[in-house]
Amino acid sequence: MSQTTVSLVLSGKAPGRVSSATADAVRAAARELGYRPNAAARALRSGTASAVGLVVRDVTHPFFGRTLRGAQQAASEAGHVVVLIQDDYAGGGGDSSVQGLSEGVIDGFLFFAAKVPRSLREPGGRPVVIVEYEQSRMPFVRLDSEGGTAAAMEHLHALGHRRIGHFRSSAGGQTFGRRHDGWAAHLRAHGEDPDEQVTGFSAFDATSSIAAARELLQHPDRPTAFLCDDDLLAAGMVAAANELGIDVPGGVAVVGFDDLDLARLTSPPLTTVRFDPEALGAAAFELLHARLQGKRPKNRVLPSELVVRGSTAG
Repeated sequence: MSQTTVSLVLSGKAPGRVSSATADAVRAAARELGYRPNAAARALRSGTASAVGLVVRDVTHPFFGRTLRGAQQAASEAGHVVVLIQDDYAGGGGDSSVQGLSEGVIDGFLFFAAKVPRSLREPGGRPVVIVEYEQSRMPFVRLDSEGGTAAAMEHLHALGHRRIGHFRSSAGGQTFGRRHDGWAAHLRAHGEDPDEQVTGFSAFDATSSIAAARELLQHPDRPTAFLCDDDLLAAGMVAAANELGIDVPGGVAVVGFDDLDLARLTSPPLTTVRFDPEALGAAAFELLHARLQGKRPKNRVLPSELVVRGSTAG
């Protein structure tokens, strides 16, 4: 087998020039040897940027878009590009498109709030950094949800709220688990039973969040405040309250997470836990870039900040 044939297969230029059987044999041998192309050398030869993949559950969520922007800015400075990938695996499906890309043009992956496929945890797999998730022996960067939740709950407690409901994301995952644990811990620390509080779930879209919030607000023992897992859910809560004629914050106080642009567009504007998604994306790429250079990066936890607006303090 010639060097040219091997080069064509490993550079992704085999289709139409090398038989499928030969290409499969080359890839099998490469996997057995643990071979992975050198991204920097290839970029120098071709004059093109190397690519890394940002794998998310839902490309329509604005937080992911801002995270991509931060990652792309940091990557551009290092001569890379970032490709946004919505993959079934992020929602619990399977390797799907990630598997195909890991054997082709992508040099490494950033997995946002998703388990890493088994194929990428095997020796010789593409470098991986996890965002908003922790998995054994995998480098990660995440947000300080614990600190943000504690600040939000202390703020509501200081305003006199004792019955504080939790409007939860139906997406699940470690991020929202940390927020629920923090909510429950605060209640227990102040003599309240979390199991006796009103909670509900919703997907991240306007129709679902308003409908779910409407049910929560019509509960016979309605809380005086709600901690919401995300600004999209908090906005749905405010919209439902306005629809039902419930004053915010007089009838119910509402706190969100993320400080998305819409947090300033609701009436009243949302009190929310602010994170910096651009910084999250940049930090994630920096860890991945270190891995591409053969280094062992340190895990990072990025800070949060409570921003008080009209939905809790009118």
